[in-house]
Amino acid sequence: MKQNHYDYIIVGGGVSGLHLSYSFINDEYFKNHKILVIDNSKSKKQNNSFSFWEKGIGKWDSILENKWSKGKFHSKFGSIEMDFSNYNYKTLNSFSFSNFVKKNLKQNNQIKLVKDTILKIRQENKKLIVVGNKKNYYANHVFDSRPNKRFKKEQNNYTSLKQHFLGWVVRTKKAKFNKDSFVFMDYRIRDKNHTAFTYVLPFKENEALIEHTYFSKNECEKKVYENYIRDYMNNYYTSDYEVIKSEFGVIPMTSYPFYIDSTKNITKIGSAGGWIKPSTGYSFKNCEKNTLKILENIKKGKSLIIHPKTKYKFLDNILLGVLSQYNHMGEMIFYKMIKKNKTENVLRFLDEESSLLEDINIILSVKSKEFIKVFFQSFYKKAL
Repeated sequence: MKQNHYDYIIVGGGVSGLHLSYSFINDEYFKNHKILVIDNSKSKKQNNSFSFWEKGIGKWDSILENKWSKGKFHSKFGSIEMDFSNYNYKTLNSFSFSNFVKKNLKQNNQIKLVKDTILKIRQENKKLIVVGNKKNYYANHVFDSRPNKRFKKEQNNYTSLKQHFLGWVVRTKKAKFNKDSFVFMDYRIRDKNHTAFTYVLPFKENEALIEHTYFSKNECEKKVYENYIRDYMNNYYTSDYEVIKSEFGVIPMTSYPFYIDSTKNITKIGSAGGWIKPSTGYSFKNCEKNTLKILENIKKGKSLIIHPKTKYKFLDNILLGVLSQYNHMGEMIFYKMIKKNKTENVLRFLDEESSLLEDINIILSVKSKEFIKVFFQSFYKKAL
């Protein structure tokens, strides 16, 4: 048993599992700890884009596809120039991230990577047994990225939407893009009954990711997203282009309390741990922040269950409630938020690092009769 015993086992080699394992090997405190990463990589994973914002130089700058200090927001209410000079908007692709982290992991003797399918995790005395298809593994603590069955059963009891999207990386024959500025949200061509927008990340003057995104309850047929992207390209750039890559995704946006699925010795991580911000769908930076919080809590002997901050959980639930009941209103809400507040204040708010004064200003800037109605409903309703 000693050979298969580890201080920590990470189940899943996705974004959260890689963030956590990378944080472990870069912290001197854990240099004598044995860590195992178990991943079931049977299916070929899609090469998607991860985007986030941060100040200054970050740990992933060497593998970025691009970064921007300027952004634009377009809507029927008007266009806004967004200033990302303090918080650069950055993007990288999932393959680059995975290859970079795994290369570092393989060079470290304290960590081991194996391919196996985990059947269950059980506890005997004070040790955890991770039952794999190939063999059993033993640990003091397990970080588990697999979705919990309870969420699927109970999600309808909570306010829930999906961020679903399809994106094309396109290449044009002539220079059509400004690679120094990206489009944060563009509502000019969309399904008018839902919160839906186009997102543009220019990598080169003739190459960009054009993505059409919905915040709604149900996904669309593939042709719906594609038709909006075609219309968008034809109206604002060119009809002379080729699609060199496609990506698709569905991200849960929900008030479900994922932390209840963790226990003293098994911590749910990633989307299974609620690491996706409910109101926006952003997760990459959240994974990094939460893994560092876990390491800090280990050192201090604190619980390794990640709880959402009460204030932001409440605010996320209100925004989710508005979008759930009045899904077409997303354009107006985000326009007001971005128009009436500095970009860096909005980003701090979305990063859950804003001051009380900034919170109040943002809440007041997006107020409407619908917002006020949902605000009061949120005090006594679990699902809005």
